[in-house]
Amino acid sequence: MARLEHVSLTFPPGAQDEVRAFYGGVFGIPEMPLPADVPPELGWVWFATDDDGVELHFIPSGLVPDPERVHHMCLEVPAIAPLADALAAAGHEVRAAGPARACRAHPLA
Repeated sequence: MARLEHVSLTFPPGAQDEVRAFYGGVFGIPEMPLPADVPPELGWVWFATDDDGVELHFIPSGLVPDPERVHHMCLEVPAIAPLADALAAAGHEVRAAGPARACRAHPLA
């Protein structure tokens, strides 16, 4: 079966520091070096997750996300309360997600 290797997400051009502060600073995900064939002036930012070989790739884009869509990724964390505190301390709004939804890794009882 195929295995997830990376997720690519876009961000507004010039917002690399915000991406680093959020994913590297708040979430504590280590940034990884870009491959040698990726010119640094492209502004890409890559992170290595705790799942060996699974990476988060952030690429600048001027396309504005459609506010009617709820496309997202989901990061599993060991404990939600400390992360919620870190998000709030970094000035991010923290809201309850609503009822838990089952997924293959965590089916609801």
